[in-house]
Amino acid sequence: MKTFYIILFAQILVLSCNASFGQVHKPDSIKVEFEGFNTETVFDVTCEAFASTFTETKKVKVLCNQRDLSRFELLKKDFKQAKARSFDVRGTITYIYGKILNKYCFDLFGYFYKDGKLYSNKNLLIAISDKIYTNHPKYLDTLSYHE
Repeated sequence: MKTFYIILFAQILVLSCNASFGQVHKPDSIKVEFEGFNTETVFDVTCEAFASTFTETKKVKVLCNQRDLSRFELLKKDFKQAKARSFDVRGTITYIYGKILNKYCFDLFGYFYKDGKLYSNKNLLIAISDKIYTNHPKYLDTLSYHE
């Protein structure tokens, strides 16, 4: 009988591990802080300077809808490493998983920055701007990356 319970426990353990690998872990919420896409500055705004540069004018949108969370999580997987270039921050997107925050800065051209690395992801910028403005600026449809 003891052998039966050991085998049963092992099967349950294996099945639960296999089931968890196929799941997409969605964030609890996503916070987007942004400055108007038509805002011009004299200098390129860095990720560190974004909050202090636009203290009076930046807007915040929090996404909690399960459909939005799933969509944004899937789009995050489309990041492609990009070559270094000038980077003028116009917003941040923070994926919130309980107490874990995963934050990226973004510019107007679909480039995202995190931990010293630059990524391109036009579709994520389009999704962000669709949530912010209900329709994204038309120039985003014509963007292409030459890496």
